Amino acid sequence: METQERRPSSPITGKEGAPIDINLAAEWTKNHRHRNPKDIISQFFGQEILNTILKQDGCMGIRIYYANDQKLNNWQKFWVSVSNFLLSVIADVSGQQHFIITGVTADGEDQLPGNKSAAAKESAKGVQTFALMTAENDNIVGEQAVPCPGTAGCPQNILTED
Repeated sequence: METQERRPSSPITGKEGAPIDINLAAEWTKNHRHRNPKDIISQFFGQEILNTILKQDGCMGIRIYYANDQKLNNWQKFWVSVSNFLLSVIADVSGQQHFIITGVTADGEDQLPGNKSAAAKESAKGVQTFALMTAENDNIVGEQAVPCPGTAGCPQNILTED
């Protein structure tokens, strides 16, 4: 999946992120579950908070941070480092984390390609749709296209510092 070129003077365009093939998304989420069998596999944010943030003056999109509510002491940090070393060097477990995003219906179901509800089809009549949507592929699944750190536009602030 290609990411779009961005000018260094304006790293955020509002066009970041892209649809991803459902089979690739399924493979990546399965890979994550295998690496983190006891972790949460998804998070849901309602349209109200998303729209509130998106409507803020100058907002170009939403960044999602990985977070954990438990602070590690130095001894725990040491063991995490040893564990990460063993996983990456000894076991050769690598790969980049991704977020896969989907729409969600009122009954909590993911809106995956090919399973658009009759109500959603009726409400979409006459509405211009995303270029990759077709009659057979009426919903899209997205992925992060701009991870931080590692790309332009990554902030230095209270959410990114140790």
